[in-house]
Amino acid sequence: MNFRLLLGVSVLLAGLFVSCGEKQPGQSTVPGVSFKPALLVIDIQNEYLPVMDQKDVKPGMEAINTVIGMFRKYQYPVIRVQHTQIGQGPAPGTEAFEFPKTVPVTVDDPQIIKNYPSAFTKTSLDSLLKARGCNTVYLCGLSAVGCVLATYFGAMDRGYDTYMVRDAIISHNADYTDVIRNITGALPLPFVELNLKVLSGDVKKLEDMSAETLRKDYGIATPDQLNVIGYNLIFKDRLADAIIVMKANLRLFPEEPNCYDSLGDAYERSNQKHLALSHYEIAFRKAKEKNDSHLQVYEKNFRRLKGSTE
Repeated sequence: MNFRLLLGVSVLLAGLFVSCGEKQPGQSTVPGVSFKPALLVIDIQNEYLPVMDQKDVKPGMEAINTVIGMFRKYQYPVIRVQHTQIGQGPAPGTEAFEFPKTVPVTVDDPQIIKNYPSAFTKTSLDSLLKARGCNTVYLCGLSAVGCVLATYFGAMDRGYDTYMVRDAIISHNADYTDVIRNITGALPLPFVELNLKVLSGDVKKLEDMSAETLRKDYGIATPDQLNVIGYNLIFKDRLADAIIVMKANLRLFPEEPNCYDSLGDAYERSNQKHLALSHYEIAFRKAKEKNDSHLQVYEKNFRRLKGSTE
């Protein structure tokens, strides 16, 4: 695996990704699909760890162990992905090929051995995920600019909701890793845990929770966290669940215009236009009071729907 050779190709792919439209990374528009994730732990092999940026290796490996623990907690698959270069190695069965013993994977975790940057190329990974009913993949490991990024695009090309775990990806250059984190919208560990916690069970449990309980039990710190989950539910055509999540977000952040606008969007998509209009109006009013940078967007939504309902 030549990480530096892959860098140029990876950055080119990343540039193409950014230019492909406004849809956010990892979002799916396939309706009626539930949340069935798997974690791909990619190439954290003894052969490759020494050539990574060492200031990121220790915290990155700690984050990888943490996210593995999260997936164990919710009983979702953890899949080992290991690389061997044809004619060069490291050879399966050797110490260089293995993950460090500190990584909490087991022989019961499915294993994919690959010869190409993407874990989907000429492997059984796609079939394995489909057999387990998985529609969402979270990626951690190395290299962020090589095999993790190639697998990210491979997963998206095959229709999976795809996320990198921000704290748990590593490359030979920490600055390059940050670029990949930013262009893919990589999720911090607390956000990954929130996704698993909210989407793994019945979303209706959020319906009657107070803001205090939401903060305490879910560790929600910013409006974006639940907002993104709400939109993911919208894109899966789970509009009633999206409304529950966005109403919970509004209880947490009652002064945030975007929370009203997003809930209005969910109401409009579910054909509850009067509720949508009232929330668009509040978003517009609060944004005007705060001189919010997105004021024009909120005003446009309000006036558009108001015109269509008069």
